[in-house]
Amino acid sequence: MNTAELEKVRANHDTWLAAFNAKDIDTLVTLYDPESVYANAEFPLMRGVDQIKPWYAQAFANIQSTLHYKEETAFLEGTMAILSGVYYFEPLSGDTTQDDDHLTGRVLLAYRRNAAGEWKLLFDMDNRPPDVSPADFS
Repeated sequence: MNTAELEKVRANHDTWLAAFNAKDIDTLVTLYDPESVYANAEFPLMRGVDQIKPWYAQAFANIQSTLHYKEETAFLEGTMAILSGVYYFEPLSGDTTQDDDHLTGRVLLAYRRNAAGEWKLLFDMDNRPPDVSPADFS
C-alpha cells in the first residue's frame, strides 16, 4: 500500500473533521468529489454536493457537540481509498439533553483521487452499531 497517498487521504479527512467542527461548510464541500454520495443513518440518500451542502447547513444549526473519529481500517488501491472507523459526538460541557444512541457510530468513507491528484470524499455511510460507545473515546 502506498503510505504517502494514504496519508493524503487521511489529511483530507482531518481537514474535513476540522471544517465540520468549525461548521465551515464552504471548506467542507471543497473536500467532496462532484459525484459524492452521502448515506446518513437517518436520512434519505444524498447525491452530489448540491444535495449534501444544504443538508449540512441545516444540520449545523442543531449540532451542539464536537465530532471525534478513530480509524479502524484503511485500504488504498490505485485511485480509490477507504477509511473506516468509529465516531463520537461529544456533547458540550453540561449538555445532558442528547440521546446516547445518537452520539456514537461507525462510518465508511470512500475517496477517489481526481486528475489533479487530489483525494476527494466520494462516499460516506454512517450507522450506529451497538458495539460503539462514548467510553471508547476515553
